[in-house]
Amino acid sequence: MEPTVHDVLAFHRVDRAAYEHLLSLGAGRLPARDAVAFLMWLHRSAGVDAAPRMPALARTPADAARLVAEAHATLLHGAAAGAPPPLLLLLSCACGEDDDDGARARRFLASGCGGGAARRGVAEVLAGVGAVVFDDRLNAILRRYEEGGGGDGGALPAELAAPYRLCAAAARAAAAAAAPEVEEEGRSLFVTFSKGYPLTREEVEEFFTESWGDCVAKVLMEKTSPGEAPTYGRVVFRQAATVAAVLRGRPMVKLVVNGRDLWARKYVPRPPPQL
Repeated sequence: MEPTVHDVLAFHRVDRAAYEHLLSLGAGRLPARDAVAFLMWLHRSAGVDAAPRMPALARTPADAARLVAEAHATLLHGAAAGAPPPLLLLLSCACGEDDDDGARARRFLASGCGGGAARRGVAEVLAGVGAVVFDDRLNAILRRYEEGGGGDGGALPAELAAPYRLCAAAARAAAAAAAPEVEEEGRSLFVTFSKGYPLTREEVEEFFTESWGDCVAKVLMEKTSPGEAPTYGRVVFRQAATVAAVLRGRPMVKLVVNGRDLWARKYVPRPPPQL
C-alpha cells in the first residue's frame, strides 16, 4: 500500500522535533533544515540515528549555533584526506562519541562520503521526504488533527491522507514555479585560484557538478596570453539557489578542487564606465 503524507510525517516525527528544537533555540530555518537533513541522510546511508540525541545535547542557543555550524562544515568540506572528519563536539556526540554509531559515522565520512556526497544526499532528502517533513503547513494540520482526538481513529484530513509521492512531487513543482527568473549575474560566483595553482575550466565545472548535481550553465575563465594560466573565473549556474547553497550565508568560501584552493564569492558586475 502506498504511504500517505500522514505515514511519512509519523515516521519522521523525531526528525521534525529535532528541527523545531533548533528553531526554538534561535537557529535559522534554512541552516536548521540543512543540519537535520544531514542527520537524516547519515541515518539513511550509514545507519547512524543521530536526531533523537540532539535535543538533549543542544540545550542553549550557542549549542544550536555550534551544531548547525559543524553540520555546515561537514557538508562544505567533507573529510580531509588523512585527517579525521570534521565531526566536532555536539555533532560528534549526536552521532555517538564513543559508541558504535560514532565509529560508523567516522568511517563512513572518512571513506570519502562527506563533502560532495553529503551535499548530494542532503539535496535528495530535501527533494524527497524533506518536502513533507519541513513543510510547516502540513505539520500544523497534523498537530490540529492529533490535538482534536483524530489520532484515536478519526478520519484523516485530505492533506494527510494524500499519497506521499504525489504530495512531494507537487511541493517540488510549486517550489520550482515560485522561483523567480534571475538574470545571469544573479546566478554567478566569482572564483579565484591560488597563485601558481590554477584550475582548468573542465576541473571547475566537474567539481561543482559532482558536488551539487547538474547545476552549471557555463564557466568563464580569465583571458590570458598564450602560456599563462588564468587566476580567476566566473561560474554561471542554472539557478540562483545554487549560489546560496555554495556560500551558505558567508560572503566568501574556500573550496578544495583536486588538492588546490578555490575561493568563491558572489559575482558583482562592474559598473559601466562614466561618460
